[in-house]
Amino acid sequence: MVTSLYMDPRTNPYAPGAGTIPPELAGRDEIIEKAAIALDRCRNGLASRGLFLVGLRGVGKTVLLTRISQNAEANGFVVVSIETPEKRSLPALLIPTLRTALLKLDRVAAVGDLGKRALRVLGGFVGAMKLKYQDIEFGVDLGNEPGIADSGDLEHDLVALFTEVGRAAKERKTALILFIDEIQYIKEDQFAALIMALHKCTQNQLPITLVGAGLPQLVGLAGRAKSYAERLFEYPEIGPLSESAAREALEAPALRLSIKYEKCCTHSSNID
Repeated sequence: MVTSLYMDPRTNPYAPGAGTIPPELAGRDEIIEKAAIALDRCRNGLASRGLFLVGLRGVGKTVLLTRISQNAEANGFVVVSIETPEKRSLPALLIPTLRTALLKLDRVAAVGDLGKRALRVLGGFVGAMKLKYQDIEFGVDLGNEPGIADSGDLEHDLVALFTEVGRAAKERKTALILFIDEIQYIKEDQFAALIMALHKCTQNQLPITLVGAGLPQLVGLAGRAKSYAERLFEYPEIGPLSESAAREALEAPALRLSIKYEKCCTHSSNID
């Protein structure tokens, strides 16, 4: 296909790049709606499953995760966004983002003390995890709630921490959504602790859930971490766009600039 008109590079809508949201996110409406339904059910205290977006590199998992995250924040959810490097522990990634999320929760409404209590529980969690994970760099004193989430056992403490965070979110009539990219890099024991904490929140109807993205091996990793992970999450496969969706992604941004594509006819000839 060729353009029928010249496209000014200053207004060219196409912006290829790693994780850059395209001007037209075509072909992903079904997954976006599936996520929206799951998050609404979670906020309303109804049974729902988290999502793990799985697929090869370059198919748009990060873009899709970002769009779902943006939609969630626009709809009043408290969003925690994490990209997982290969050599960072889960507690080191969670602690600063959870503090930010809890401060947001504390500003949502001026009733109750559960948000402040959750911050103190997070403080105890920080102290316990600093002794176990050397990559935690967090100098803010949040206080503590003695005997809650401060044992140093990640599975036990993460369950206790998420329980308090979930109660605070429920009091504010919202939900806390974890968005974690490249989730396959989380070490298996830490991944198991995360899944267990989310499972306990689901059992207790507390509004915390996870939308993650990772490579295809994520399905097996989750199953090995906790056997019930296959029932706790859905695993939509993100693949290449269909021909019609790819055409829409290409043509729609150009049409907004009054530029149309036309089919290119090619002729072959034999040369002696």
